[in-house]
Amino acid sequence: MTEAEASQNEAFLDDRMFLLAVYPARLARDAEENHQTVVFYDKTPENGLWTVVTFRNVADYPLVGVAHFEKEEHARAYKAGLEPSIPLTSLGGQSPKTVMTPEDFAAWKEERGFIDFHPDNAPRLVGEDRAEIVMQTKEQFIAGLQQVASVLKGPAA
Repeated sequence: MTEAEASQNEAFLDDRMFLLAVYPARLARDAEENHQTVVFYDKTPENGLWTVVTFRNVADYPLVGVAHFEKEEHARAYKAGLEPSIPLTSLGGQSPKTVMTPEDFAAWKEERGFIDFHPDNAPRLVGEDRAEIVMQTKEQFIAGLQQVASVLKGPAA
């Protein structure tokens, strides 16, 4: 089954196929150069970094991607630059051909009553000090840095 076919079988919670959110994190690398990111939903760790986490906009909000940043403002700029180009179900899973400004996109979401990701809405995230671990190969991590650079039109975080 292709990604497009899988998307047709999912019940999206609104027109957006993905949701983006900014959260603090901690990053570690193992001997094989795999990268482990711990995303913190309820606290900010000391000496951490920031992430833009991508969730599939379906029940339980599965985490499908993470981008890393040294500073929160860089993460927020990346989110603002990428969010208006999210694929929409109303466009057959395609991104809009004319991308809205971040301000217009925020107004569009508000007009439709679309909510942003919140960990309270993800049943898998329970308890206090909620966190989630994301494992990436070195290649996946580097690809993420390259995507960040292309969106921000500058050096990766």
